[in-house]
This record gives sequence, structure tokens and C-alpha cells, in this order.
Amino acid sequence: MHSCESSHRRSNARRGAPIWARPLLVFLSIEFFDELVYSAEIAALPEIRASLGLTYAQIGLLLGLPTLLSTALEPVVMLLGDTHLRRRLILAGGFAVAGTLLVAGLAHAFPVLLAAFVLNYPASGAFVTLSQTAMIDSSRGREAQAMARWTAAGSLGALFGPLALASALALGTSWHLPFLTLAALAFGLTALAARLGSRARAIAPAGLAPAHLGRHLIAALRRPMLLRWLVLLNLGDLMLDVFAGFAALYFADAVGLTHAQTGLVLSTIMAAGLLADVLVIPLLERLPARRLVRLSAAVLVCLYPVWLVAPWPAVKIGLALVIRLGTLGWYPVLQAEAYAAAPGQPGTVMALASISGVVAAAWTTAIGAVAGLAGLPAAMWILLAGPVALLLGVPAQDAGVTIAPAASRADGPPPER
Repeated sequence: MHSCESSHRRSNARRGAPIWARPLLVFLSIEFFDELVYSAEIAALPEIRASLGLTYAQIGLLLGLPTLLSTALEPVVMLLGDTHLRRRLILAGGFAVAGTLLVAGLAHAFPVLLAAFVLNYPASGAFVTLSQTAMIDSSRGREAQAMARWTAAGSLGALFGPLALASALALGTSWHLPFLTLAALAFGLTALAARLGSRARAIAPAGLAPAHLGRHLIAALRRPMLLRWLVLLNLGDLMLDVFAGFAALYFADAVGLTHAQTGLVLSTIMAAGLLADVLVIPLLERLPARRLVRLSAAVLVCLYPVWLVAPWPAVKIGLALVIRLGTLGWYPVLQAEAYAAAPGQPGTVMALASISGVVAAAWTTAIGAVAGLAGLPAAMWILLAGPVALLLGVPAQDAGVTIAPAASRADGPPPER
């Protein structure tokens, strides 16, 4: 009886909280903001390159080096996310993100901008990724469903980023003002997260003892299915963030669009991504998750080469939209499979994901180097490895992530996949 009364009081407290102070909406807002920042950054790359006189090699460093260097710090932060320190790390990361965006907005030289990007990555890991682990802790058994909502929120942010950048350029401002505005938004969002307090128990779980984290990490490394999903997650990212990262430069340099036109095209691509991420939420309730990924990968293996060789700008723009739609469900399904392979250890999963991220960073740096030697159109062929890897590596049978009905979630952790 006492348990029922406590549950009733907690339910009333949640209903009484303002909508902007509800934990799930705050977490989804953090992901929205993160993708808003990332998409604005990549949309600004042509303008930044022109303003600072950057080479393709420097662009490759700007996109790849931060991930390479942050792998030394992020795994420790992610591991600590499975302890009672999670809330403090989320808030510290939020204020650090705001600071790095402020420095980027004031940068007038490549070394300063590169330093801001390098510091932003581990800060974003603490702020954004640990918010994701807090959400996953409260979504046991429905990881793919939770990740689909998270991804949809991010896609909405990714849609507004290029639009904001294009609007700023159309009004005659430089790329500096959007970064300064994003810094102010980061301070506000972090302050909002700080006000969650006891209303978000998952933000500061009892978790594991810090002294036992190394043992749990070693145990996770012995899970072959977890390692498999992490490798596929990084390879799949070639057609997601890596494709988006170079798309603005490709349309500006290889297709010949203006910087403002490039921003609008990128916004249209992000809109297609938003549509895909919204559609995948009901699809995951009806279709096997792994089958969905395999089918979409097969489509892109055939479609992406056509996009590369198509000579007409209008066709390239149209095919780019279809390509983004073709990555339907990749990130939420692959990330959910990784979480499900190590139940109860979302921070440990993300620590290993951060370490494995060196693969993605190496790909990005290599693409920049190849573009400098052979041209960007030739370098873009490397991205084809993404759908090929998913087509060959994702198991045909769908025995992994289970989409359990919300009303019948199990109280205990799900069995190991």
C-alpha cells in the first residue's frame, strides 16, 4: 500500500511539473540542440573555409582530429556515467559546450577554431551522450523505441541548423554570430537541466562503484555481439554524419552551388532525415528492426553510385534526398542493439563506442586527405563502405532488440543478446 501511495505521489508530481521541466523533454531538447549545432557547423564550412583560407586537409583535421583526440578522455567520462556522478558530468559538459561555442564564435584563426572543436567533442559527450544514457536507463526493453524518438529530436535540430546559418548569411552577417547565439542557448539549456533535480532519478543513478568500472569494461569487451554492433555503428555513420559533413562542400565545389544555395540544399536533406526518423517510430512497432536496416542498406548500395556519377545538379539534389531517406532506422537500431547487448551498462557501452569512434575519425581524415590528392568527388566513393558493411554484417534473423509494449515492460533487466 505504501508503495502504491508513493507511486501515486510521484505520478502527481510529474503531472504537476511544467512541460519544459519534464526530464524526457529536457533530454530530447539536449539532443535537438546538439544536432542544431552540428548541422550549423557543417553548413558553415564553405563560409569558414573562405573566411579563414582553409585547405581540404585542414577541413579534414577540423572534422576528424577532435574525434581522434577526444577518445583519450571520453571513455572515462562515459564509464563514470554509470555511477552517481552522472548528473554532475552532464551539467559540467553543458557549460563546457557553451564555452567552446563562445570561443569558436570569436575565432579568427584556424588554430583557435580547431582548439574549440577539439574541446567541444568531449564536452558534448558528457552533456549529450550521458543524457542519452539517462534516457535509456528508464527505457529498458524498449531501447529502439527510445532511440527512435531521440533520433527524431536530433533530426529536427539538424533541419533548423542549416536554415539558421542560411538566414544569417542572407541577412549579411558572418558565420561568427550563429556560433555566439548557440553558445547562449547552451548556457540556457544547461541551466534548465540543472533545475531537474530530484524529478529525474535516472540522471543520477546509484549505478556502479567507480572502483569496479575497469572490471565491468573488461567484461563488456568479452561480448562479441556488442563489439559487432559498435563496428557496424561506426561504419554506418559514413552515410550519416560523415556524408552530411562533406555534403555542403560537395555541392559547393563539385556541383557549383553558391554558399547560400548549399545551406538550403543541406536543410532539405535534413528535412528528409527528419521525415525518415519520424516514420521509423511506427515502423519499428511493425517490422523487424534488423530487416529494415538490411533492406535500406541494399537500396543504398545500388543508389549511392548513381548519385556520384549523375551529371545534373537537380538529379544530384533529388538523389541526395532519397539517400538520406534510405538510411531509415540505421542509427536508432544499431545503437539500440549495442545497448541491448550490455543491459544495465549504458555508460560502458558509450565508453566503448567512443573508443571505437577512432575508426570513424580515421575515415573522415582519410576522406579529407584523398580529396586533397584526387578531388572531393573521388574521395566520396569511400562512403560506399557504409551500406556494404551493413548489408554484409547485420544478421538476417531479428533476434536482437525487442520492442516491448509500453504497458508491459519487464521490471528486471532484459536477457543478454
